[in-house]
Formats: sequence, C-alpha cells, structure tokens
Amino acid sequence: MKTIAEIKQLSKLRLEEAEILCIAGKYDGAFYLAGYSVELMLKAKICENFDMDNLFDEDAKITGIKIVRESVKKHDLSVLLIYSGLAKKFQLAKASQLKLMETYGLLIARSNATSPNNPTSPSNQKEEKLWSEQARYLPIGSNNANDVEMLIQLLKDDEGLLEWMKNN
Repeated sequence: MKTIAEIKQLSKLRLEEAEILCIAGKYDGAFYLAGYSVELMLKAKICENFDMDNLFDEDAKITGIKIVRESVKKHDLSVLLIYSGLAKKFQLAKASQLKLMETYGLLIARSNATSPNNPTSPSNQKEEKLWSEQARYLPIGSNNANDVEMLIQLLKDDEGLLEWMKNN
C-alpha cells in the first residue's frame, strides 16, 4: 500500500469480505475483518494526519519516518484513534451519535460493572477491549451472530464509523 487511496480501498474491501463471511455464517472471521477495516481506515487517517502517502512504505527515505512507522504499527484501535488525530472528536461525536456509540460498544470497548452495589456508577466501570489482532485466534463460535451482523451494518451505514472517519 503506497497511497492513502489504496489503504481506504482496502478498508472498503475488507468490510465487503466481512459481510460475505457473515452471510455465510462465519461470524468470527467476519468480526475480525470488520475490525480490520476500521484499523485500515484509521491508518489512512494517520497518513493524512502526517501528510504522507507512503507512511507504510518500508523503502521510504523520509527522515524520521521509520520512528513514526514503528509507532503506528499497532492494532489497538483506541491508540490508532489518537495517532489519527480523531480521538477527541470521536469521544464528543459518540456522545451524541447513537450509531457511533453502538459501534464503539460492539467493536472497541464494552463497559462492565465492577461493583455489585452500584453497577451503573462510572467510577465502578471498566472497559473490556473487544477487537484486536488477537481476535483471529479466538475459539470458533466466539462471536455472537446478531452482534456481528449489527456491527457490519453500522460500519456500512452512511452515518457510521467508517464514513465518519472519512469526513473528519
């Protein structure tokens, strides 16, 4: 991948592949590829943020690019949101846009109450990471069909996370 456009095209293709797997009942693979489509879009935004088409080109001779490249060779969507420059905007947007909040809950993190006395207290909640590159190694049947179907629909939506990232 040598251009931002190629990375975005690959993101779109991975989501299409996720949908095909989902239709075929292969929910674990569909979940992984759906998350990977988000990772790729974030990496395209990182390229835009650093104003470099070739951020992931190992042959690039730009001074300092190796340090930046190593820093963004991560699969943690929350970390990539920061590098993309979208983290703060996303936090604000998901507070008012239901589709972004739902996607966040299905893909990035789910809050779990840690205290039986006050399960809704924000201070008693922790976030469980859902998608990571390790999702490809989970046991068969690890993903709920309805959640994966909903995630793909949310990502495909004109007001969904992928479109939001493209436009911000």
